[in-house]
Amino acid sequence: MDIFKSILNSFKKVIPVNIKVARQIKMSGLYEELILLSQDKTEFDFIGITSNSYDCLYFKKEGNNYNIEFEAVEKTQIPYFEKIKSFAIRNNYTFVEEANDGMPYLMIKTNTDIEQTIQLARHIQNELFGNNENTVYDIVP
Repeated sequence: MDIFKSILNSFKKVIPVNIKVARQIKMSGLYEELILLSQDKTEFDFIGITSNSYDCLYFKKEGNNYNIEFEAVEKTQIPYFEKIKSFAIRNNYTFVEEANDGMPYLMIKTNTDIEQTIQLARHIQNELFGNNENTVYDIVP
């Protein structure tokens, strides 16, 4: 048994283990994440949340307010892109639609404060993706 432990310890020295695990929150934790974003204490100038990779919403700070963004990085996300675009139109939000490496990207110019941004995110996650207050999201860069 000591030989086995010795071999494992040798591997640990040779193969560094730097696996980054995403932090997780429920919608109620989004407030703290947006505060960190507003204080420039995040890795990038935006953050995102996702529970299953196709429901990923990004939040980007603009001045003292936020915009919500969505990018279809897989073809399975394109129907959701269209739903989010329809949501923006129905709720009278202006938006910018672009292609990023051939995949659709949408920035909804919500220009909302933290509380309003959280309400919109909650509404989008519930109405378009079927998520609820108990859904656990990974924080993504």
